Amino acid sequence: MKRLVLLIVVLSIGMSGTMQAQSKREKAREARKAREEQRKEERKQKEALEDAISYTDALQAINSQSFVVEANTLQPRSGRMFFVNPTTNFLAVSNGQATVQIASNSAINPGPNGLGGITVQGSTSDVKIKKDNKGNVFLSMSVQGVIISATVTVQLAADSNNAVVTVDPNFSGNILTLTGSLIPTSMSNIFMGSTI
Repeated sequence: MKRLVLLIVVLSIGMSGTMQAQSKREKAREARKAREEQRKEERKQKEALEDAISYTDALQAINSQSFVVEANTLQPRSGRMFFVNPTTNFLAVSNGQATVQIASNSAINPGPNGLGGITVQGSTSDVKIKKDNKGNVFLSMSVQGVIISATVTVQLAADSNNAVVTVDPNFSGNILTLTGSLIPTSMSNIFMGSTI
């Protein structure tokens, strides 16, 4: 009987130690999870603040009509989307002038601009800016130059500097869509090729 009592005492001590170890592990796991959730929330708040600052800068750039949309993607009328270099694919607007440049990384055909594409410039007119109640901004303008005659629209997404540019030539249906970041001209690193 003494052995049985001793065995029960030893087992209960062992089980309480195991339960305490499991409890400590669970508490550590919960603390780790809480820290991860806190970091995730802090990261979200930081990203939201950065997006708000980018949006404010982009909105000011649109209103002053001195901005660049550095394109990450390009989509011609065919509908196929291409990832492109934002340094050499862009829409730039400044001092009543607009420049649209398309370039490729192909060394086979340097194109008219020397970058595998084309660079066209023109004067802007009929500039209209609208903002919807969600904060999305819409800019439309006519661009007239030696090689370009088009209606250009820019859609700036609310609370970010993400923009979609549509270049709709007046004399052909070769619509071109650029998607990228809208930034003030002073913050841009674009590289312009030779213009036609």
